[in-house]
Amino acid sequence: MRRPPVCRLTIGDTAGCQPTLRPLNPSLTILPVFGLLPSALALCWLVSRARWFWVHNPELRFGWVVLLLSGYLLWEAWEKRPLPRWRWDWSGVALAVFGLAALFFAQLYQAAFGVTTEGMSLLGAGAMVFIAGNVQYVFGRLGLRCFAFAIGFLFLALPVPETVYYPLVSGLQSKVAAVDVALLNLAGIPARQIGNTIRLPACVVGIDEACSGIRSLQSAIMATLFIGYLTLNRKSLQAALLILGVLAAIAGNLLRSFLLSYTANAKGEAAVQSWHDTAGWSILAFTGVAVMLFAWLLHKLEKSLARQPADAGSPR
Repeated sequence: MRRPPVCRLTIGDTAGCQPTLRPLNPSLTILPVFGLLPSALALCWLVSRARWFWVHNPELRFGWVVLLLSGYLLWEAWEKRPLPRWRWDWSGVALAVFGLAALFFAQLYQAAFGVTTEGMSLLGAGAMVFIAGNVQYVFGRLGLRCFAFAIGFLFLALPVPETVYYPLVSGLQSKVAAVDVALLNLAGIPARQIGNTIRLPACVVGIDEACSGIRSLQSAIMATLFIGYLTLNRKSLQAALLILGVLAAIAGNLLRSFLLSYTANAKGEAAVQSWHDTAGWSILAFTGVAVMLFAWLLHKLEKSLARQPADAGSPR
């Protein structure tokens, strides 16, 4: 008698992954791996180009952390993958063709202008769109939803185009200086804003690129997206965690710049140099603890909301 195939039930409820019943057939694991080799090549190409920024730009060294977290997210999504479909449809073909075209133009752009942030962004967008088309061919739209977050998360490690980055940093520097001047005046210290600097009675304090808070914002966005995806199921709560993390990063950076300005007025500009890095790491730790606390509270809230329908429907 022919024995029926042994099946395995894989349950997943995040990122579009649905419960699937898969036979324990080695071909169902090996064949999709070969089918996704084009995606692996595109990902390796993207990482090989992005590593230059991760090595030479201190603001982007967290890209290695994002790469490791993306690998973990891909592993989690692989465990919840649906059955392979091996079918092209018009949307999958469009994604693959558009991704290849973007990769081609990104290579031409880099050949003409060298390694730039704009060319890196185009390369990253093209690689991810092409990977999306390849995943949709192998696993269908359900598989694309299952792997979408893991694929898109790597985009956080890529440099922001300079046409967006420098105006953003300049705006943050000006806002931080304005808030610090207001707080110093409230504390009884006469201060005046001049561009991105703060004129104090004893010295002048400059709000540099690091003090703009861009690094704290990038770290907060990365942490909240990753933790929210793993611990929260409701999209609304994931968005709330992202907003709270960004607010915590902004508040921490304002506190850091205010304390450094206060120290400069009390002890001189030399004291700022000795406390600058310590204050930066302290605020980064503060932001991390705040994000974990917010995630824990929102997780408790989600569990409480999940119990309410059951409690309402139970007999007294």
